[in-house]
Order: sequence, then C-alpha cells, then structure tokens
Amino acid sequence: MFRGNRYGGFVLSLQEKSEKDVCELLRVVFDRADWKKIARAHSKEDIFAHKIKAAGNQQSISTFLEKLCRTLGLQSVPLDPKLIQRLDADREAVLKAVRRETIYYMLLATEVRT
Repeated sequence: MFRGNRYGGFVLSLQEKSEKDVCELLRVVFDRADWKKIARAHSKEDIFAHKIKAAGNQQSISTFLEKLCRTLGLQSVPLDPKLIQRLDADREAVLKAVRRETIYYMLLATEVRT
C-alpha cells in the first residue's frame, strides 16, 4: 500500500503534513546555526545534509533534534513541542525518510521563502 504522496511522478515516503513538519524543524535549525563559523571549507547545504543524515540514526525525533543541534553548536531552538510530538508519533517513517531522502528534505527546508 502506498504511504506517501506523489510529486512529479516520484513517490515520497511521508504524508504532506509530516513532510511540512520535518521541513519546519529543519528550517528552524538551519536558520539558527552560525554558518559563518561552521561553513568555511564546504557549503552550508553540504554540511547541513551531512549533519541531518548523521542524526537520522537516532531512536526518536527529540534525540534526532538533540544530536542535530549539538553537531551544529546549538544549545536550543525555538520549536513548538507539539511539532516534535506529531513527528514522533510516526518516528520510524520520519527518520527513515530523513536518512534516505536527506538532500530532498534539506533542499525543501533551506529553499528561499516567498
């Protein structure tokens, strides 16, 4: 049975609401990071994708967020705990999608907002 949504002929592994929540979480972390200190030899997008993939092996969304923030030198981020709870309700699918579709979610999270 098909679980995700379709985009341009591709089957994505998350429902639209979970996808938006993941992107919101990642966007807040990305915006909060001090990229002038972090990204010296590589692009900030490359570094962020690497950090997302590394954190994706955690057991819950809260530990994923904790590891992602820690590796970027962040002590806190202004996120609604309900967003983390919603994502954690489907943590297995969310973390699997973040590990397998890292670049896609990084791009969605860092795209220019209009």
